[in-house]
Amino acid sequence: MRIVTFNIKNGLGSAGRVDVPGLARVCAGFEADILALQEVDRRARRSGWSDQVAQVARATGMAAAFGEAARRGRFHRYGNAFLARGRIADVEVLSLPRPTFGEPRVAILATVTVGGTAVSVAATHLSFREKEGPVQLEALVGLLDRKPPPRLILGDLNLGPDVVEPVLGAAGYEIAATPPTYPADTPRLRIDYVAVAGMTLISAEAPVTGISDHRPVVVEACCADGRPGPRPGGFEGDG
Repeated sequence: MRIVTFNIKNGLGSAGRVDVPGLARVCAGFEADILALQEVDRRARRSGWSDQVAQVARATGMAAAFGEAARRGRFHRYGNAFLARGRIADVEVLSLPRPTFGEPRVAILATVTVGGTAVSVAATHLSFREKEGPVQLEALVGLLDRKPPPRLILGDLNLGPDVVEPVLGAAGYEIAATPPTYPADTPRLRIDYVAVAGMTLISAEAPVTGISDHRPVVVEACCADGRPGPRPGGFEGDG
């Protein structure tokens, strides 16, 4: 199956303007089975009042769930989205710890059935604050540990490998190996991740898309018993 995480920066295009149709095309081009998006707008003026979750869901033909992290004004909702080419069940949007009272952060937990195989998934966007991000990561691992394997963690963790690898490794996760993902034009930091437990990683890349200040992480994986296998085809982006 193809798994993707992408901090979309509310669909900001390379021209410096929000490009929701471009965002939808890029997401459709991933041909993902499981797709997590961060920094998603719903009904925001800066994004042309569009519902970015609905736009991407239509373009990809995927089921979708939205995890609201904040309300900004009367109509604007901001947070994370999770999409799947299959059944999404047992959806929970859970608040993560804020020990220094930073920006509210949430995780979307769900059970996704793709190709007859159920996967427990946690999609999130963690704090960049030094005293919050690591605490939130530990909390996220604990929350997903309540769910049956195989398990999948994906999102913008805002943490370097020196923090992420020990925590996820100790919990039994394997992290997809990618180059840096931020900033998109000249990446220096690796802060976007896909990590699996009870699954086998096949390949990983961080392609240029022309959308956002992050590069996505695009991963091919299968369950430990080999189901479901990798999908044919490849990414078709704007860059």
